[in-house]
Amino acid sequence: LLRRRANDADRRIIDHLIEARSQLSTLQLSNSGTLSKAQRQTELRRLEEEVQQLEAEVSQRSTEFRVQSQAVTVEKVRQAIPADAALVEFFSYRPFNLKAKAADHYGKPRYVAYVVRREVSPVLVELGEASALELQIAGFRKSISKPGTLDFKETGRALDEALMRPVRQALGETRNLFLSPDGALNLIPFAALVDENGNYLIEKYSITYLTSGRDLLRLQNKSASKQGAVILANPTFSSGRSEGDAGQAAASSGDRQTAELNYGTIDFTKVRFAPLAGTATEAKTIGSILKDATVLTEAAATEAVLKSVNSPRLLHLATHGFFLPDQTREVLDEARGFGLSEAPSPPKSKLAENPLLRSGLIFAGVNQKRSGAGEDGVLTALEASLLNLWGTKLVVLSACETGLGDVQNGEGVYGLRRALVLAGSESQVMSLWQVDDAATRDLMGAYYLRLQRGEGRADGLRNVQLAMLNDQDSDSVAPEKTDQREIKSESQAPSAQSLKRRHPYFWAAFIQSGEWKPLAEK
Repeated sequence: LLRRRANDADRRIIDHLIEARSQLSTLQLSNSGTLSKAQRQTELRRLEEEVQQLEAEVSQRSTEFRVQSQAVTVEKVRQAIPADAALVEFFSYRPFNLKAKAADHYGKPRYVAYVVRREVSPVLVELGEASALELQIAGFRKSISKPGTLDFKETGRALDEALMRPVRQALGETRNLFLSPDGALNLIPFAALVDENGNYLIEKYSITYLTSGRDLLRLQNKSASKQGAVILANPTFSSGRSEGDAGQAAASSGDRQTAELNYGTIDFTKVRFAPLAGTATEAKTIGSILKDATVLTEAAATEAVLKSVNSPRLLHLATHGFFLPDQTREVLDEARGFGLSEAPSPPKSKLAENPLLRSGLIFAGVNQKRSGAGEDGVLTALEASLLNLWGTKLVVLSACETGLGDVQNGEGVYGLRRALVLAGSESQVMSLWQVDDAATRDLMGAYYLRLQRGEGRADGLRNVQLAMLNDQDSDSVAPEKTDQREIKSESQAPSAQSLKRRHPYFWAAFIQSGEWKPLAEK
């Protein structure tokens, strides 16, 4: 946004910043072998310092940038919360005890929640040690992210008792919730938790996710879209050779791949990314609903095309994502940091990497590092934060999964959502695991139809999920008749397929974040 309005001198600085961030992303995720570990760490620090200096220079030159970065206060956020809603901010923290022995100043990590409403003072809710809560989170996620499991209600009830029942005491009769998770809480759909009456939370609450309560302030500034909907789906990951060849290459270099992943890098040319053939039908279905949509699939679904979008009204991405484990780096004595001079600092022998560099999306040609001019097919969240999505009403990440194993990194999930917010998009829908192709196609088709009717971005998704939960086929576009946009009636008797989809695996994977209201235009 700033670049389009900048003069030539400022534009050169912004272009330099974009290039520096791209170099940082590339070096972070790969190692050509020409650099030693020490040289690579030195180069990473140099690029990070360069990015920080360029960001500071942009801030100094741009009044608009400084205005957008102004201080955010609790009172400002409270006034942005609708009268019938509540904001629940979760935080992971380490308690500090100045009276304890030096080695014990910082206690074990814990979770806390703040319940914030417009007319009521914020309420703090302690949730206990992180280790116990995260153990329950892992068990809950395991039970709902695979079809056929039978204990999803038991694990959902246990996690709700520890996580949301204490929060409900501060909510009163509020039914509209804005949730801002932290850490491992980014990995779960709160809608699938089960209350003390045996009901899913989705049956009682309308839930919208935020990366932070300050998103409510950001959403007050609206921008106009510059182009119609854009759909990228079913990328051809191995242009010029078969997917089988790519899988064989990955298998033959398994030891090297494991070593590089442990080292903090990954050679994406040797990773077997399974084709997403079902997303091609999904793209056709959605394209039949969004008449102004540009649909790009297979070899055309490139990173370069995505980087060239100019404020599309809607952006639908059906491809693999990656969420790498957190890596740590040694902190040098000369590294800049903040601490209390009168109190011991927390352990700082290691420093966690930027979560925006540990997650991202995969596009066509990744196995040959050719995904359009100058692009390698790997879009990190840091790069995604610089997409031009100001004026984009909705970004949907469909069939998003790791491609490298189970999603276990809550910060990575947060990073990918946060990147799309920073890029300017008003709202985001993404999945926390990959679900059945047919179920995803039907859910997405029904969701877009509800948006066209004028339903809210949050309520539309909730209503589709409730229809699946209540044995209804819901509205969906018949895949074999997409041009006619045939709609199934909600009054039909439930089919065996709809009964099967009552399992949270099918309906709970997708969450909606950001602007919750209807689209400005149908």
